[in-house]
Amino acid sequence: MLYAKRDNDGNIINLSDTPSSGADEEVSATDDEVIGFIFNNSSTTLSKKLLSETDTGMIRIVEDLIELLIQKNLIMFTDLPNAAQQKILMRNQIRSVFQPGDPLLVDDDELL
Repeated sequence: MLYAKRDNDGNIINLSDTPSSGADEEVSATDDEVIGFIFNNSSTTLSKKLLSETDTGMIRIVEDLIELLIQKNLIMFTDLPNAAQQKILMRNQIRSVFQPGDPLLVDDDELL
């Protein structure tokens, strides 16, 4: 989650990954206003931070997409590069350790 600091007119003037004085309003990296702020204030550090924040959700989307393509026989698991197969198998094995609803797993609803 990101935290926005706003000016007197309500415009975002700063974003942070932690709440601070004046920057305690939670905002999503996908909000139009946040995206506009990023484009108008090109900061490499901020852009990297936002990309990092959305990585977890994107990873889960890609995992689910690969699983769906395999289930529908549109691709074979063995069509994937060996390194990708190994990473997918490792993540599936790790996920199998956790129970549904475990807070260490990303909730499907949080991805959308």
